Amino acid sequence: MLVRRRNGARANARMRWVAVLAMGLGLAAGAAAQEAGSHDYDTQDARLNAVYKKLAGSLDDAGRKALREEERRWIAGRDQACGVKAGAVVKNICTTTQTSFRADELEKRMGGAGSTAATQGAEAVAGDWGYRSDCNLGHYVQLHVPATGSAEEGMWSDGTRTEGSSGRFKSEWRDGKLYLRFCADEAERGGYPVCPAYGDADAYVVPEGKRLAWYRTDEKFTSKYVSLERVAKGGKAPLDKQCKNDM
Repeated sequence: MLVRRRNGARANARMRWVAVLAMGLGLAAGAAAQEAGSHDYDTQDARLNAVYKKLAGSLDDAGRKALREEERRWIAGRDQACGVKAGAVVKNICTTTQTSFRADELEKRMGGAGSTAATQGAEAVAGDWGYRSDCNLGHYVQLHVPATGSAEEGMWSDGTRTEGSSGRFKSEWRDGKLYLRFCADEAERGGYPVCPAYGDADAYVVPEGKRLAWYRTDEKFTSKYVSLERVAKGGKAPLDKQCKNDM
């Protein structure tokens, strides 16, 4: 009986030792995987920071401000998609992948793989565009989009028979849209900054068939403002008698 008890005790001791060893190996493997995941995240995060700084350095003050606000919105969206609490740093597959995608996007803006497509898209909207309606107070819009690579700034005007505004804009083609940052020739309450200062990229134009749709954005919503027709140099936009874009 005593021998059996001793053998049982030895067997139990061996089982406990095997369990402890397995647990230790499991913890070591988990730590190694976590360390590898952390390294991958750090690599992509460093790449994103580098291209962000390079892109920001190529912009003016208003452009850098717009980029900072865009980056904050992206971080909030990434954390929400990955289930990360605001302000926390989590280095997992989800955050690493999203960070990698963001770095790819900014690299394309710097003239990488997406430069050809961006050039072709911007060239498609270059030229003069306009909208004209005599309904009620009338509505008259003109937009001149400079050719790709030109040092020329864009020109815009927008108004009615009784009042209106005009100025210049800078543009950047990304994600199939031409984003615009406006300045105004004269100061207006609640209007754009006076040139040569430029506002945020709170509008964009995008081809829609033969027309160019002008969208405006605020903090929460994006809505179509007006559809523009291509205009021959020195000519006028076709008169809209349907009053679809009446002010």
